[in-house]
Amino acid sequence: MATISVSGNKKIGTLRKEFNEQFPYLRLGIYYSYMRETVAKGGTITNIDNDKTLASVRRGDSGGTISISGNKKIKSLEQEFDTAFGLYAQVCYTTKEGKRYYTSGKDDEKTLASFNAECEKNGCKKGEWK
Repeated sequence: MATISVSGNKKIGTLRKEFNEQFPYLRLGIYYSYMRETVAKGGTITNIDNDKTLASVRRGDSGGTISISGNKKIKSLEQEFDTAFGLYAQVCYTTKEGKRYYTSGKDDEKTLASFNAECEKNGCKKGEWK
């Protein structure tokens, strides 16, 4: 499995597509950091436009690079997006019944590769990065 390199000049759509190619049963949601509060209150949020680069939407005092590989824990990936870019990231999946969820709790302790395999085994639908 290849490592995905993430820097400020990467378009969000490119990142989401690369993520979905590596982990076909998962999706990567990228949101402005203030959306975290909306989720906590049970509200609905929308992804940042796929044509924008991470540098164009990141928090002003942030910057850096991260790498995504199968052995990275979900919680680590989400935390790295917050630290490096000031963005709220969520690993998502869709059940076989079509219900969409963000990972949380014990699932955040799993690696991307193991959770992707678990989703495949459980009949989850392949993610669509768009």
